[in-house]
Amino acid sequence: MGVLKSGFLFLVFTVSLYPVLVLLLTNPWLQRHALYAHKIHSGFWHDVNKPESFGFAAHQVTPFNVSTPDNEVLYAWHILPLATVARNRDTLAAADPLDQTLPLQLLKSDPEARVVINFHGNAGHVAQGWRTDTYRALSNQPHTHIFTVDYRGFGRSTGSPTEGGLITDGRALVNYVLSLGIPPSRIVILGQSLGTAVASAVGLSFADPTSELLPQPIVGAIAEKAVFRSIILVAPFSSLPDLLLSYRIGGLIPVLAPLRSSRFLVSMISKYILDTWPSGLRLNAYVSAAASVGSKNNGAGNVHILHARDDQDIAFAQTEKLFATATGREVEVLPLGTRDAAAKGKVGVRVEMLQYGMHNRVVTYAPVGLAVMRAFEGI
Repeated sequence: MGVLKSGFLFLVFTVSLYPVLVLLLTNPWLQRHALYAHKIHSGFWHDVNKPESFGFAAHQVTPFNVSTPDNEVLYAWHILPLATVARNRDTLAAADPLDQTLPLQLLKSDPEARVVINFHGNAGHVAQGWRTDTYRALSNQPHTHIFTVDYRGFGRSTGSPTEGGLITDGRALVNYVLSLGIPPSRIVILGQSLGTAVASAVGLSFADPTSELLPQPIVGAIAEKAVFRSIILVAPFSSLPDLLLSYRIGGLIPVLAPLRSSRFLVSMISKYILDTWPSGLRLNAYVSAAASVGSKNNGAGNVHILHARDDQDIAFAQTEKLFATATGREVEVLPLGTRDAAAKGKVGVRVEMLQYGMHNRVVTYAPVGLAVMRAFEGI
């Protein structure tokens, strides 16, 4: 009886605590710390300025800073292709490991150079968790350079994260790569989890900077529209309010799921969500806007979405909703494997449901590498 009583009291305590938790999350400061989790990272004992400690070859990674139009300073990495490191090992060894000059020369002097711009998920920093495995796997592809950045407030970057701020950060990194003379047709935008929302927004901001679905005005907007080789989204979500109805912290603790049966409560709580990240609507606008711009870039602009069915953080149903919204279809159950969709006047959208990979590790799996390779090779 004592065990039953203790269990009952624990249940009562948990249920009574839930409304308090929801109420606390309406506070803007708490809400953004919970959403972005940018203060949770291993930077206290991992030195991101020592990339070799994360398994990279000597001189393969160069840390550098990117300045944003609103005066934040972002910490970033440039990862060289492994084959480039092998061919230039002695020259790289003689250079200052924190000097970008030689790595950028190797990028700009290679007529076959390709760039993957990576946007990581929430929490952590550029080198946390499975992220370095992703970079190492992609750097094994010929001529493929990887650029990745910590958003404002993450890792060593200054500032505090907001939806508009992260979009500005993503654009700052893309503009940096473009300023090196790399054309959009040789750039793939890759995002995972929260990074898929950043990638979708950044892609739209270049295809249609005046879109009503973006924070306006776009800070640091370019004069000419651009579409990149491809946008690859791994473990995405359709919008933050929709995600929160099914999201469980750590796969266990529900956020808004207990309120799903009450439209009134869902509507009321949703009004307090500051950063909504409507990726589905943004992708729909992107594929429409990219068609005319893409015709100037040899048919670039396709979208490739990948999601693992065993993802316990973001349910694969989010990709089904995202795919439906992006293509203007009804939501449907998507089978394992690959499915393509392309409508007249729109660029292609490909969705790939994977059996395994979970939420974070999936971005290191071969299907993601194949998606990058396919984008660049046009196969």
